[in-house]
Amino acid sequence: MEHVAGQVRSGVLQPLTGGGGPFAAPGSGSRPWTGAAADEAVREIGLLADELQAFHYEALAISAALHRARKAFTEAQQKLVRAIGDVEALGATVAENGTVTLPDLPPEERNDPEAIAYQKRKWDEVQQHVQIMTAALAAATDADNAAATALRSLNPEDVDPAKHPDAVRNAASDLEAATGMPTDPKALKDWWAALDPAVRAGLLTADSDKLIKAGILGPTDYEWSSPDKGAGPWGVREPGLADQMMRVEAASMVGGGALAGNPDAARNLAHYLDGDGTPLNLDVEPMLRSDAGFRAKADTQLAANKDKWRQAAVEAFEKSGGVPVSIPVESPVGQHTFTDENWYYAIGSHPYLTSGVVTAVPGPDGKPQVSLQYQVNVWDRYNWDEGKSTPIAGTNVTDHDMATLHQTGLAKEFDIVGRTKPITIRLDEPTAPGSPTP
Repeated sequence: MEHVAGQVRSGVLQPLTGGGGPFAAPGSGSRPWTGAAADEAVREIGLLADELQAFHYEALAISAALHRARKAFTEAQQKLVRAIGDVEALGATVAENGTVTLPDLPPEERNDPEAIAYQKRKWDEVQQHVQIMTAALAAATDADNAAATALRSLNPEDVDPAKHPDAVRNAASDLEAATGMPTDPKALKDWWAALDPAVRAGLLTADSDKLIKAGILGPTDYEWSSPDKGAGPWGVREPGLADQMMRVEAASMVGGGALAGNPDAARNLAHYLDGDGTPLNLDVEPMLRSDAGFRAKADTQLAANKDKWRQAAVEAFEKSGGVPVSIPVESPVGQHTFTDENWYYAIGSHPYLTSGVVTAVPGPDGKPQVSLQYQVNVWDRYNWDEGKSTPIAGTNVTDHDMATLHQTGLAKEFDIVGRTKPITIRLDEPTAPGSPTP
């Protein structure tokens, strides 16, 4: 339906409104057909295209609701079967209605304290598995109710463009609701990775800005964690005079002293001295512009993976029967140490990787047209380790002295998270050996 809607818009509606195409009259921007009948035809064809698009979203909503229910049913079934097996291994019996019974002790053991105690421990263990069985049944019931609610909400009247100007938007909202998009970042990663490829593509078509803002271009597998403990616990002792003087010295570096000309290093140190410890979000594009080594590594990382990502999209496209599909992708993590002075003082060394979404859609000939929307990600922990020092403008700043500010509560370590703005490139053909990265 989406493919036909696109054909209606590009092959019929666009030429009729002077946008070019196989039936457009000569001359840029000219309309080959004008008048009342032409205006009515454009209106009706526009409604038809909207109707096809709305039906496409509704079909994806049904698919998403059923896929979501199937996943929940499968997980609940696995937990239930496993719990039943554990109960039966303890000698208990599970009836068809779910009742669990444990055979009585033999007559000769009914007055044996040890046998009675053992039977009680075994029954307590059985009850733990019964709780898992009960929770699995409750999860399946919740999934059934959620699927029923999602399917009942799909009202054909609401997605009729002739009756509702917002029909396409309504249908897109139905699709989003049917997928159960979470707000928690960790849950969002798992949700995005588990979606059907066609549903992902539909969601991106419906509202890519919302999804990208939520973070779907980030990695779904890689989990960054700080590689070292830094200065340890925060605020574990009262600051002394030497600590107070060290903080004054550090603050003077921020205010145009030793870090003059290094604005990002000064900003990061100022955030450390603010002492709230909140993560700092950075734009990675200035890093790439300033540090040629980092830029070369990022380009190499993209070039090394994009053919593999293209192939994954093509295979998913063919498996789906030629409908639009989107696949989350990410490169292996790399490591870089900045040579640019500003960013070396601001971050030093850091892990990075390229991640995003590769999408395949049918072209005019039905063959897949592939594009990649990606970002370069950077992580770091702004902390100070024992046994290190950093020469800044002729001053040797020891990590020990800076770490004491964290330990005394005069500053606080924090996480750094950075990414580029989304970048989109075409991947219609595999890269020829030696070709430059777009």
